[in-house]
Formats: sequence, structure tokens, C-alpha cells
Amino acid sequence: MKQQLIDRLAQSSKPLVLSGAGIVGETVLALCRQRGWPVAAVCDGSIKVAGTDFHGYTVIHTADLGQHFDDALVLISVAAIKDVVDLLHSQGLDDWIAAGPLLEDIDTRQDAAEVDFRKFSIESCILCHQGFLEPEKVFLRSVDIIITERCSLKCKDCSNLMQYYEEPRNVPLDLIYQSIDALCSLTDEIMELRVIGGDAFMNKEWPKVVDRLIGEPKVKRVVIYTNGAIVPKEEQATLLGHPKVMTVVTDYGALSRNMAPLKTYFDRHAIPHRILTMDSWLDCASIEKHNRTPEENLNVYQECCAKNMLSLSDGKLFRCPFAANADRLAAVPDIPGDYVNILAGSSASGEMALRREIKDYVLNKDYLDICDYCKGRPLSGDEVTPAVQTAKPLPYVKYHRSENSHE
Repeated sequence: MKQQLIDRLAQSSKPLVLSGAGIVGETVLALCRQRGWPVAAVCDGSIKVAGTDFHGYTVIHTADLGQHFDDALVLISVAAIKDVVDLLHSQGLDDWIAAGPLLEDIDTRQDAAEVDFRKFSIESCILCHQGFLEPEKVFLRSVDIIITERCSLKCKDCSNLMQYYEEPRNVPLDLIYQSIDALCSLTDEIMELRVIGGDAFMNKEWPKVVDRLIGEPKVKRVVIYTNGAIVPKEEQATLLGHPKVMTVVTDYGALSRNMAPLKTYFDRHAIPHRILTMDSWLDCASIEKHNRTPEENLNVYQECCAKNMLSLSDGKLFRCPFAANADRLAAVPDIPGDYVNILAGSSASGEMALRREIKDYVLNKDYLDICDYCKGRPLSGDEVTPAVQTAKPLPYVKYHRSENSHE
């Protein structure tokens, strides 16, 4: 496949457009220059990136590419390849190439405790493109598995809605195991399974969950999310240091009260990790019915930056963390079409039907009815100061699930 793509790029007479003005895009652009493939333009799906300079190119918003080219060969260098393909198709631009196979010779192995994000991103692009190019394969890019509602912080603008939980609890371990086993039996490959809460370390059984995921061959990466308040025990370092595992820590300054000892712990044990700092958050944490039209909800969904962040909650697979947690909170009616109940298949025929349902849900879902309860999460949305704390859980409308009425 790689040689076929190289030949096609070398022989094409169409203008070559690079899709993706990011870390992977830089690598692909360098490859094009090395090979002598002239790039006519660069586009990106983020409106924030549009109009900026990218190595001498003024970035075009991908949604506007059809205004600049009647026809083009688009070289896609972003992990969310289906979103790009759909956007190109809507503009009559159907000639594209996935860059993933061109990158497969790059060494993406991590060789330091602090994760090399360039290598991480290239590996993600390769795996996502491989999954997309095999139509019979049930490939999931990223799945959050909720193991706890508990968090050491109570951020009033948390996009995972932790600020609404009145009595946060840990998810029972047997239900977590059952959900993992069911999901893996229904899929062929999961690029990344993200262990989250709340704060994953708030559930003292997190090591058992991580160990279970390390042993699952269909899961290629295990990522643990925490906020720098908890330092794991010394005997847990071996588990965290496994080459399949990465810990991501969001640094909230003084609120991440154990950030310094946590960083020392990571370095001492050579534990793969990333530390993120946040200057702002998107304002997307309110829960209210907007009564939008289907077309308006479709637009909200298409612009959402979280629609590919699949979330596994008590055996139900959702498109995003908002939907998963709004459902857990009973802040929305029970809407079966908005999720896939992966625990429903108890026979071979039931499993095959669920595989098809997951594939269709991931590739063809236009929007969720739950989208109408979300403010929306576009990259160009309003921003708020991150990690502002609330003294008590925020109020919200709670639905009686049996009657779909609310309190």
C-alpha cells in the first residue's frame, strides 16, 4: 500500500493539499519536500488555525477548501480521518490519501519518561488510518472508561460534569471488568483506552483495572488521567512504568498540590507521562434543554471537538463524556439511540448485531438527542478560566427514567 501511495503522489497532476497543520502535518510536509512532491496548500479543520502561517503556507479552513480548489489530491495527516473525508466529500472533493502508511517506518517508540508528543501523535495517526482503511474492522480510536465519579477537585466548569455529582461513587470492579470484556469481544482493535473519573487515582482499585487492560491484546495503549493531587504508592510504579501505559497529569497550580512529588516519582521510576497546563477551558459544562431543530443539533454535533471521545459508562458506549455523564446523572431522559448497550449481546448472533451497531454508531451517527442538552463544544467556542472551584454540587434538572418526566 505504501508504494502505491508513493507512486500516486509522484504521478498525480492535481494540486496537492496537505490536510492537518499540526505536529504530524509537519512531518508529512517534510516528507513531501524530501520526495519532491509540491504542496499547493495546507488546510486544517480548526477555525482557530485557519489564516495562520504554517511553514510558509496560509492555512485554509478545511470547510472552505472547495472555494479554493475545484479538484485536488488531499493528503490527510490527522487522526480524525473520517471527519476530514466527510467534510471533503460535502464539497465534492473525493480524491484523498491517508498519510498513515507513509509514516510507518518512523520509530515511534518512547525512550524517555516524559512522553515525546510528536512520536505519540504520529503513532496515533498511523493506527487510526490503518483502522479506517480496513472497512470490515471494528476499530475504535479512543475510549474513556469511567471507573469513578470521585475527584479531589470540584471544578464548576468541568466538561465531564463532575461538579453535578451529589454523592460520587466508584464504579464496582466487576462491572468495570464486564464492560471491558464485552467491549473487547465486540471490537478488533482499540487504539487507546483512557482510565478516567473524576480522578482515576481516587478509585483505589485502579491498579486492578490497569492490569486487566495491559493484559488485553486488543487495547494498544492505556492512558490514566489525574490532576496532580495524589502520588501513587511505590509498589504501583512497576504497573505505571509498563510500556503500554502512560499517565497524563493536568497541572492546575496550587490545586495540584502534589505535582512536585508526583513528577519526582515519575522521573525516579522512569514512568511514561505527560504534564498538561491549561490556560483556558471551553465553556461547555452547562446542562439544559435547548429545543433546537434537528439541523441545529446536527451543526452542534459536526462542530463538536469531543464527538470522537467515546466513553464507556456502566456497559453503555457513548460518543462523548458529556453524554455519558449526563446519562449517569439522569440529567437527560433515557435515550437508547444515543448509546450502544454493549452488555446486551448474550449469543453469537447478538454479538454480531452489536458489532454492526458499534460500527454504525461510530461511523454514521449524525448527532445525539443528548446534544440538545449540551451548549456545544466547538474549538471556536467561548472560553472560561479553568479549575474554578465550587463549594457544593451544582443543581440540575433530574429525570425520572421510567416516565421520562423530570423533577
